[in-house]
Amino acid sequence: MTQVQKDTKIDYPNLLLIAGNGRNVGKTYFACRVIEMLSESSPITGLKITSHIHEHNNDDVLIKQKNYVILQEKQLTDKDSSLMLQAGAKQVFFVMAEPEFLPEAFEKLATYLPETPIVCESGGLHEIVNPGLFFFVQFAGTPITKQHHLKHKPIIVINDGEKLNFDYTKIQLNNNNFSLA
Repeated sequence: MTQVQKDTKIDYPNLLLIAGNGRNVGKTYFACRVIEMLSESSPITGLKITSHIHEHNNDDVLIKQKNYVILQEKQLTDKDSSLMLQAGAKQVFFVMAEPEFLPEAFEKLATYLPETPIVCESGGLHEIVNPGLFFFVQFAGTPITKQHHLKHKPIIVINDGEKLNFDYTKIQLNNNNFSLA
């Protein structure tokens, strides 16, 4: 994988990135549906990145620094990263990094990432990578409070409270790179 540089974004055409308009808008649900669909034909890696450091199982720690922790999810729980594993991801990584340390954490994580497709839930990763596809999930009828995501021209997915308005079959993989049909 390519080295992370502070001033240059890295192209990750094998990464599908999902951000959202806040908590509980359907980001993980969307990620899990994509993983379920694609894992039937390709090994998918799940990735969850958060800016908050949570309690974690030390058995799953790959890298632990003062300002970030990288875990490989192995537990079956109701955590978002575990839900990705349960949806069919071959492996799942969970990164907890303060925003200013995300580039460093991602550089360390990159050594573990495969060339195969990666489905990632993260609000901050778009600042350092150019993903193959970028989705933004929001509730119908609510104003976009996370306007900074719009500069990256995401595909907006609306959650009407019952379902997400997106046809998952439009997501295509060609040589492990994401595109829309």
